[in-house]
Amino acid sequence: MRKFVSILLWALVIPAAAQDQEVLRAAMLLGGASTEEEVDEALVDQLEALRGRRVRVNSNHLRASAVLSDYQVAVIRDYRATSGDILSWTELSLLEGFTEADVEILRPFLSLASSRLPGASDTTETKAQSLLRGTLNSAGGKVKVTGRSWRAGGAVRCGEGFKKWDGTFYGEASFRNHRVVAGDYKVRFAEGLGLWSGFSMDNLSTVDAFLKRAQGISPVWSFTSSGVQRGLAYEYSSLRWRARAFGSLDRTFGARGEYLGRHFQAGLTVTSGLMLSADAKVNLRGVIVSGEVAFKNGSFAGITALRASLGEYFRLAVQGRVIPVRYSGKKNGEYAAAAGLEFNNRKVLASITADAAMLPIPYTDPGRFQLRAYGRALWKITDIWSMEGRVTERYRNYEPPRTDFRADLKYAPGPFLSALRLEAVNCDSSWGLLGYLEGGYKSDSVSAYLRVTGFRIDKWASRVYVYERDAPGSFSVPAYNGRGVSISATGSLRKRFRRLTLKFYVRGGCTFKNGSRPAPVLNLQLVAGI
Repeated sequence: MRKFVSILLWALVIPAAAQDQEVLRAAMLLGGASTEEEVDEALVDQLEALRGRRVRVNSNHLRASAVLSDYQVAVIRDYRATSGDILSWTELSLLEGFTEADVEILRPFLSLASSRLPGASDTTETKAQSLLRGTLNSAGGKVKVTGRSWRAGGAVRCGEGFKKWDGTFYGEASFRNHRVVAGDYKVRFAEGLGLWSGFSMDNLSTVDAFLKRAQGISPVWSFTSSGVQRGLAYEYSSLRWRARAFGSLDRTFGARGEYLGRHFQAGLTVTSGLMLSADAKVNLRGVIVSGEVAFKNGSFAGITALRASLGEYFRLAVQGRVIPVRYSGKKNGEYAAAAGLEFNNRKVLASITADAAMLPIPYTDPGRFQLRAYGRALWKITDIWSMEGRVTERYRNYEPPRTDFRADLKYAPGPFLSALRLEAVNCDSSWGLLGYLEGGYKSDSVSAYLRVTGFRIDKWASRVYVYERDAPGSFSVPAYNGRGVSISATGSLRKRFRRLTLKFYVRGGCTFKNGSRPAPVLNLQLVAGI
């Protein structure tokens, strides 16, 4: 026990490394998540890949991506056609569909390079990147090559004790208004009612989560093929119109047509499974209204949402959902209404949202009801001190209620960061308690982190999910239960040799639980790029 206390004190006094939070901050904004634990792992992968290949806002080949929606691309094209290239971040933040806060978070993934400036061109040199990863029970590798109007990549992993193989591959080429994607890709349209491959967050913990950011058709460069389409996709785009067609090996075929205006966009999607979806979005003077209606399995479903700015500091969001059992194919339907309010003056961010839903199982349990409420407050005390509190309440009339309290204190002087978290969960008449201390250092070439976590969670219903640092592409959110201590350390080293850049990452740790054997972890990753 004395040794454990010593380690805890050591972690507290060592200023923890200021983790590069750019990817997580952007993923939380784009996915509407309030915590790292809610983030879409595939979105994190996409953002990590973009860090070495920023999206050129002023490119003539600009398309929707992980960081820019179809609507934002249409606004940028309209603006450039009348006013020329965007040459400052302030100029970008004044466009419809952008805010100063959005631009600040997305800047690491965007470029304002202009081919219209003297001596500049709209060309991109060929780049290549490879990645090797190994753990105690799995190994994998990735390769990606990128040119001006094409890119290709592949990933393969042998996991579950080196017994199960998985992976993805893709090739993408663009020519003027045409684009072709072959291999693995995701399809995400409108509000996700008709087509939305892969992860889709089912809680509305922030006002940004009330409206989805559709990416259209996007290639997948991931170790897992779960939730992706494998086949061929085609896209034609002009200033106002876009047409898409896709087909996959599982015999899913579809087509979509879209109109993209500066303040309005609308789309129609149809698939081989006799699914028909119509959607529209209006964005005018800070007010966004979005809706989608779909028909499938002989039944209709609909979703509509509104998000509006109320003065300089407030934002309001509301949403309604009607998804019958026959449409979804699940055991229960969903009839829901939600609302949220946010205050943000750059010093203090506070929000509260609530989602009430009927989740009936026809003929057996038609009265099922759920209420979820989220409260969050972030206070930037000074430039180096910040404090955040979060309360989550979930009530169901068919399960025990669950209440989650969380408090975070961070101290970040320069390249250092110290972090303290305390979390308590009550469910099924049982409390789950967890706390951690973290510390380390980060510079452009080296980083090191140490985290010590203690937990006492006697029932699985009170489990606590905690995001843990790892190498890029190794998004980790384990669930803690039982009683014990977990110690983990991560580090990275970056070295450049002319055009070749090498990055080495390592994560090691061990979890000690009462009544269980120690569970060691060792992850190694090497990334090479030119």
